[in-house]
Amino acid sequence: MARPWNAQNTPVDVSQLIEQLERHCLAPDGSYLSKSAYSELHLAREEMSKERLRYLEALAVYGEAIGMVEEYQQAISAANHGGVRDHQPLYPHFGLTCSPQVYESLEHQLAVAEAAQRLRLPLLSKDGDVRKKEIEKWNTMSRSSLDSASSMTLSSSSITTGYNNNYVDNSNISRTVGPPSIFDNVELGVGGVPNRFLGITRSFLWQVQPQQTSMMVNSAEYQRSIVLEIESRLEAKCDTLADIFTMDEIDSSSISQISGARLPERVKLIIEEIEREEALLLEDLYSMDRKFAEHFNVIDQILEVLIKFIMDLKLQHQHEFDELRKTWLCKRCQTMNAKLRVLEHLLLRDTYTKESVPALHRIRKYLVEATEEASIAYNKAVTRLREYQGVDPYFDSIARQYNDIVKKLEGMQWTIHQVEMDLKRSLDQSAP
Repeated sequence: MARPWNAQNTPVDVSQLIEQLERHCLAPDGSYLSKSAYSELHLAREEMSKERLRYLEALAVYGEAIGMVEEYQQAISAANHGGVRDHQPLYPHFGLTCSPQVYESLEHQLAVAEAAQRLRLPLLSKDGDVRKKEIEKWNTMSRSSLDSASSMTLSSSSITTGYNNNYVDNSNISRTVGPPSIFDNVELGVGGVPNRFLGITRSFLWQVQPQQTSMMVNSAEYQRSIVLEIESRLEAKCDTLADIFTMDEIDSSSISQISGARLPERVKLIIEEIEREEALLLEDLYSMDRKFAEHFNVIDQILEVLIKFIMDLKLQHQHEFDELRKTWLCKRCQTMNAKLRVLEHLLLRDTYTKESVPALHRIRKYLVEATEEASIAYNKAVTRLREYQGVDPYFDSIARQYNDIVKKLEGMQWTIHQVEMDLKRSLDQSAP
């Protein structure tokens, strides 16, 4: 035991006194606690360990019960989604071995037990603090109810293993324990009486909720089904954990054997193992490449055949469609040509009558004379323009500039006229 003081600088009588205290009054673990405090601490740790073990056991059973209910709900949802009316054949597919009444009763009792457990939680006091004394009292009552419920074993619990018995006994708490009457006789606090929500207490909750298991299924059969189902689920998980630990032990034993050899041999073994793994990986890679190439070639050939087949079929149908469309277009063009010829003949017939022919001749004569006069005027203008261009090569630009100036002048004159009119109007309005 390590000593925090320096034994060389300590007087002899003080050292002897300290040794006597350590031998007769203090704890043997060197924590400098008294033996009574050490024993109480040891008992408290053991009690805490037992309480934690019971809590974990009950939590495991509760988790399995929740899992059973969830699987049952999933099976019902899958059956309803698939439109199946008879849900019974789907239960083995989801790993369900019990009847629907068992799962429904379990779900109902879990809901009631969770609500009753929620009502056991403490509320805040008037000053906003949690009542520690009441919490300790409720913890004592819950432990006493837990111990009393733990002693009540199921009739079919003999088929389970030792640790599963503890799980089943603790899971029986939520089904058998009723609320103590003391919880209903407490003082008022914030939000009303503690353990009451809208006037509901644990005792009232258990009274209004009938035992549906007695109505839907036999109690012994119900308990036996639940015990067997939870036992099988826990055994499966324990087997999985055991297999994992077995594999870990095998791996650790092989590693310890390798580590016991000498360093060069260990390095050589590791190198050889890595080389073998690399060779296997390369072989697998080459094999996968070959298989991929073969599959790619086969798929390419299949694709070529499909493309050829589709193109042939498509071209055949397209050729027939083009022939029909060409024939239809030819017939349509012939029909349109015939209609145009008919319209032409009708127009000629309606245009050239006995009354209109002399008038048309006069109109033609007038048009010919007007065309000749326009041609003569145009020729004169062209001749004069060429003469002007001969005098000045920039005549065209000068003429355009003159035209622009004339347009601007007209615009300015119009603006001046508008301003004069506005001034005249304003003067007329201002005059009395």
